Amino acid sequence: MALNMRDDEDIDFQRQRFQHPDDADDMDINSDSDGDAEQAEEQAQQPQRRDRIPLHHFLRLIGGGRVIERDVAADNDELVTNLKRSGVIIQDTAIKAMRMCPRNMFVPEQHQDEAFTDSPIRLEELDFNVSAPHMHASCLEALDLEPGHKVLDVGAGCGIINACAAYMVGRTGLSVGIDIRKAAVKLAVSNIKRLKATSQDFASQASVCKIELHNVFMPSNKHQGQYDRVHVGASCPPDRLAALLPLLRPQGGIIVTPVSPNDLRMIKVNANGDVTQKVISQVRYSELELPNDTEIIMATLKMKRHAQTAVPPPPSTYAQDVATITSHTGYSSSSGSSGSEQSGFMMPASKDSSEVEGSAGSGSRRMWPTRVAKYLSSCSGNLGSSESVRGKDSIPQGPADNGNVKLELADLGPTDLLLMGNGWSIPVHRHVLNNRSDLCRARHDSGMRDAEDNELHVPEHFAKDAIETFLHYLYYDKVDSRTSPQHVVAVLHVAHYYGAGRLVGLCEAILAKELKRGDRDDEGTNEAAAALLVLADESGLTKLRAVCLDYIVHHYAAVSLTEGYQSLNSHQRDLIAAESCALYAHLRGMLREVAARKALPE
Repeated sequence: MALNMRDDEDIDFQRQRFQHPDDADDMDINSDSDGDAEQAEEQAQQPQRRDRIPLHHFLRLIGGGRVIERDVAADNDELVTNLKRSGVIIQDTAIKAMRMCPRNMFVPEQHQDEAFTDSPIRLEELDFNVSAPHMHASCLEALDLEPGHKVLDVGAGCGIINACAAYMVGRTGLSVGIDIRKAAVKLAVSNIKRLKATSQDFASQASVCKIELHNVFMPSNKHQGQYDRVHVGASCPPDRLAALLPLLRPQGGIIVTPVSPNDLRMIKVNANGDVTQKVISQVRYSELELPNDTEIIMATLKMKRHAQTAVPPPPSTYAQDVATITSHTGYSSSSGSSGSEQSGFMMPASKDSSEVEGSAGSGSRRMWPTRVAKYLSSCSGNLGSSESVRGKDSIPQGPADNGNVKLELADLGPTDLLLMGNGWSIPVHRHVLNNRSDLCRARHDSGMRDAEDNELHVPEHFAKDAIETFLHYLYYDKVDSRTSPQHVVAVLHVAHYYGAGRLVGLCEAILAKELKRGDRDDEGTNEAAAALLVLADESGLTKLRAVCLDYIVHHYAAVSLTEGYQSLNSHQRDLIAAESCALYAHLRGMLREVAARKALPE
């Protein structure tokens, strides 16, 4: 029977002379009863001595086992050899892993004298225990790790299980540790880093090791369904075991965990969801620190809310578009003059990454105009104010594998199309517009008489700076992160009109981000929420609509007082009511799940 105890959990009792039958030289097996009586009388006259022995020794004694003194091994190899000799560890891979990850590498300096003792070490300064080596060995064997496995260690502590598992699953696997204590995460990361630096064999053969700050009972899509094996380093209440099962991959796997009050269990889940449990031994671990039900419910709602309001930008087709454009006969790969000198085209140069991310130190929050509804309901020239409020956050540009691909104005040749606005004009390259705009492409392919005209008239209500931002996107596939929300609305209308779907998605993501980071005490933000809902609903921007509904439901008292809310039609108010009802139903469902929570069947 294995027992993992803190050193201060030993007990005192009246010590008797318990001896193993093998110690026959120390026993008088032929002494008669008179001699025994005399010996008993002598012992009674002697002062009684109370000795303190470890509790696991006492339980071994009353169970008929032999007391095994936990002598300090000379080094880690001797420690592992002792475990192998006693039958605690059998698997070659586990033996090699424990030799590869010496315990002294994972124990703080002030506890080095305990590193090679087969007993737990209490790290009072960090408020957790380092389990005994025989427990590490038992758990590693029960996990039955194979190359390529993904392993999660819950309660990573000093990181030794993570390191051993990383070595056992090899370069094709993954070892992840999580802990709720920052000090433990820091210690584990430092220990594994030092092991890699001092052991070339470990560094070259072990998998990637990741250590994260997280409570496994708090909802997280990051860890759900990701692992073949899960090890838990603290005692789990029986009614919380079911919460560990979703960590395993759909095809199933193995969880090894202590279970209150004193089981070490191996839980197997197969591909069809059947669960079996096996008690490996009797152990005593410290309890897992569990979040309460309210914390779990609130975190679940937050995670669901985050997923519903995520607005990932659409993927880019820029590389393919550039390849098509540059294959056009009008494209020259050699030119000694700038684009503006050669063609008269005056588009701004492509912004580098630092410009896209905004100016350093400009961290002020963008504020929505108080009467924002009038800006969002039209495409007037007022939308494109040249005085944008600067911010530090970069606009998400979305997944793109463009590398160094970009259009060089100097190589595009002379411009051959003039965009005509209300009192202004901009020279552009026809082939760029035809490849990057659905409307221009359809116009070119239509065969109509005006398809080859040298002028293209822009709707009068489109401001020049909105058209310039639109053209900057067509040429460089980027949107300036310092663009104000009201200007983004103007650009969105332009992109929608000319059929630049990815630019519509980028504008939608920008507006959603601005609303999510808005201040609920700011009248302009609350006004914007209702006005943006109208824009999203009428323009078919489903992701922005979800963000607006979420904001309105969570800030209903403030939003309902705005002029924008009063202008909502019955359909849009029904959307808000439906969102509220769905949130309420989801909350009730979670409360029912908590009330019905039960332990796994034995």
